[in-house]
Amino acid sequence: MAVGLIMQFSGVDAAKYDAIVKEAGLKGKNAVWPAGIISHAAGPTTDGWCVVDVWSSQAQFDRFLSKTLKPAFDRAGGMPEPHVTTFQIHNKYHRA
Repeated sequence: MAVGLIMQFSGVDAAKYDAIVKEAGLKGKNAVWPAGIISHAAGPTTDGWCVVDVWSSQAQFDRFLSKTLKPAFDRAGGMPEPHVTTFQIHNKYHRA
């Protein structure tokens, strides 16, 4: 079942987010987004950065987190622990 994740990172800015996206291989002409990602949106908040993802399953996100994202965090100089809200997707819409 699809899962939504809202991840809020206090103290993070666009430069840090962009560095992590680059380290994770998700930016540029050779970007390869992982299997299982349905949608990704990110942007600034009043105290940091927010990422909203929809994944095909929690297991696919967990695999991406451990194999790709956490190493990218380390290479980019670390990240604060996010506040994460997880929810099961009841309905979704995607404009093609």
